[in-house]
Amino acid sequence: MIRAEQLYDHLGREGISFYTGVPDSLLKNFLQYVQDHTAGEQHIITANEGLALALASGYYLQSGKLPLVYLQNSGLGNLVNPLSSLADQEMYGVPMILLIGWRGEPGIPDEPQHRKMGAITVPLLEVLRVPVFKLDQQSSDPLQIVSTAIQTAREKQNPVALLLSADIFEKVKYEKTTIPATLSLQRESVIRELIKTLSGDETVICTTGKSGREFDEQNKAAGNKIKKYFLSVGAMGHASHIALGIHLQNPSKTILIDGDGALLMHMGALPTISHFANKNFIHLLINNGCHESVGGQPTEAFRVDCTAIARASGYQHTFLIRNEQELNHWLQNSLSSSDTQFVEIRTNAISRSDLGRPAGDPQDWKNDFMSHLTND
Repeated sequence: MIRAEQLYDHLGREGISFYTGVPDSLLKNFLQYVQDHTAGEQHIITANEGLALALASGYYLQSGKLPLVYLQNSGLGNLVNPLSSLADQEMYGVPMILLIGWRGEPGIPDEPQHRKMGAITVPLLEVLRVPVFKLDQQSSDPLQIVSTAIQTAREKQNPVALLLSADIFEKVKYEKTTIPATLSLQRESVIRELIKTLSGDETVICTTGKSGREFDEQNKAAGNKIKKYFLSVGAMGHASHIALGIHLQNPSKTILIDGDGALLMHMGALPTISHFANKNFIHLLINNGCHESVGGQPTEAFRVDCTAIARASGYQHTFLIRNEQELNHWLQNSLSSSDTQFVEIRTNAISRSDLGRPAGDPQDWKNDFMSHLTND
């Protein structure tokens, strides 16, 4: 086990002072420390992992200094193209450290969406010819491993991966509050009211993270009122097009429950949705301004006007909801409309500590969902 400040200070002594990436739960204690101790322009949370690698490449090209890109191993999917066609030593040869949280590590129990990527993480990096250094609780001298990885990146002029197992960091506490505490709406309450207002005939698609878990629990509490619902527990940022693909084959009302981190990750989805889903489609963005499920690191979603972006992308109607009165007005007056809508609901980042996870196997979830669609 290593303290976050030990790693941070050691990286600084090795000349690394620029951090970018997409947060991961296994790295959250270290990233909390980075958030609290790094100047704003030296730590940038990007919308997806490929953008982080590109940003790090630009930093290196200008400064000649080694950057660090952090990510969950599931984010390797977004990283493969720029990793192989930009940073690789056979292309521009951009050295950097990839700090990767190893979800689904073989032999360690994890959620089903992490198992396949966990099993292929090392083989994938090897195929990409990225040197891999592992850090776990059995590492006798973790800082020396870090130094060797940094030296390798500089010598090979290539990205090098530091692969971190679960629970390697001692826990740290936030010193800064990044999420406004003035927002009165809470995501789970919004989902509860949504389920209460729906007829039960709708098809609901939930993005990855806590919103899907909350929908699952609240729907069960409502007697499984919504039969046709799909939880995209993995594939962050892709729930929008899962919803679109379903909707194009089923004209009944489709409701996509999206998150701000997921929306930002693949915002290019908006024009396609508005073009092809021209009726009975509601894109419901629950925006709490942070990557809550992996540590609460901020997104850019409170700084930008998501409804204006959706409107410019072609959505017929857009709504911004910030309080209970506005929520109730939309639920009672607009939810039943057949027009395509983009609805942003701004909430605080409060969630239950005892929030459960969906029980069962994803194959069973899929089969159950498809059977309800067939019987529709």
